[in-house]
Amino acid sequence: MSETGLRVSVLHGVLMILAGMVLAGFPLTFHIAEQVYGQPMPMPVGGDARGWMMAHLEGLMNGLLVIALAFATRIGGELKAGRERWLVPALLVAGWGNVAASILAPILGVRGMAFDSHAANNLVTGLFTVALVASFAAFYGVIAHLARRPQS
Repeated sequence: MSETGLRVSVLHGVLMILAGMVLAGFPLTFHIAEQVYGQPMPMPVGGDARGWMMAHLEGLMNGLLVIALAFATRIGGELKAGRERWLVPALLVAGWGNVAASILAPILGVRGMAFDSHAANNLVTGLFTVALVASFAAFYGVIAHLARRPQS
């Protein structure tokens, strides 16, 4: 992967981690403080602790995954420019799709695990679905790069 592609991917991976820490970490802390210590929330955040825990971890896991896959393309020779043109967007759509969906789910009070008659749930499910497709594309791109014969 080029320096630009790597820099963009790592930057977004770090921002995904930050989103998980801040956008989901504070609501999770508020829920835990209320449940464990009986402290009132400084602001109502909706959702439940389970949903915020998932969102908190999704930011961390997706950010690290984007960073790891971007760096994996630096192994085994240069990544083909044509592959990089779709791989970097696939990494970003996969990561941000999962992070956004997991943060929206507790805010909207849904799980986002299947399409149903609720628009909010369908929005979250749609984001997770788009992220899943982009994840498969990203994994394919990295695996295809690593599996090719090294050029001598």
